Amino acid sequence: MQPRLVIVGFGNVGHALVRGAIASGIAAPSEIGALDTDAARLTEANAMGLRKVDASAIASAELVVLAVKPQNFAAAAAQIGAIPAQGPLVVSVMAGVRSHSIRDALGGSARVVRAMPNTPAAVRRGITAIASDAAVSEADIVRAEQLFSSVGQTARVPEKLFDAVTAVSASGPAFLYRFLEAWTFAAEEIGLPPETARVLARETLVGAATLLAETREAPEVLRAKVTSKGGTTAAGMTRLDDATSRAGGLDVLMVETLRAARDRGAELGK
Repeated sequence: MQPRLVIVGFGNVGHALVRGAIASGIAAPSEIGALDTDAARLTEANAMGLRKVDASAIASAELVVLAVKPQNFAAAAAQIGAIPAQGPLVVSVMAGVRSHSIRDALGGSARVVRAMPNTPAAVRRGITAIASDAAVSEADIVRAEQLFSSVGQTARVPEKLFDAVTAVSASGPAFLYRFLEAWTFAAEEIGLPPETARVLARETLVGAATLLAETREAPEVLRAKVTSKGGTTAAGMTRLDDATSRAGGLDVLMVETLRAARDRGAELGK
């Protein structure tokens, strides 16, 4: 029996998608094939009950996920070969590589949907953007949404905005982690022991995110509830605004951060 789902590139994203697909009943382990040049990754896939496959398994699959690094796509496409329009749906999670470029590299006829998940997909709390204007049917887009719904939420976004999506949600966790690093360092600087600083900062971030998710209140509303006039939070907020004002303010710094990530995504697609 040939696999219904083939993951090309069994890295972090591929691993998360497989776990989600199995847990949600989309596919059994024996119905999933892994194709990777890294022997250690294939060993991990086999340990999960997946089948090690080569490019010949793709022709009879229903769905193929391209989870290789963008710079490795040309080699992967050469290995895969041409995929006809009536062949498997191809879903790409590669940053920067446009759907028309993927289609051309796979013979010019493949049905291609782009998706951009983020790392919280590993704990089934991801958010994945699905290209809403690819040259594929509504049924194909829905099928991609079903797969990525197994690891979190999905949102349809025009492909022309995918570089912005990459900056906001795909790169976004790293920006939050960097903020948490600085927060922990600052906690130590004002006198807390390292382990206490780490736990307090981390759990505050996790708790605040959970509150945001469960109450569905806007962040500015939740911020206002903590910021009493003349209180400790207000004092810290004023200092934060003053410190970032030299660079145009925190909002401007965030815009510049996301713009840099977005522009890099555009460069990868050239």
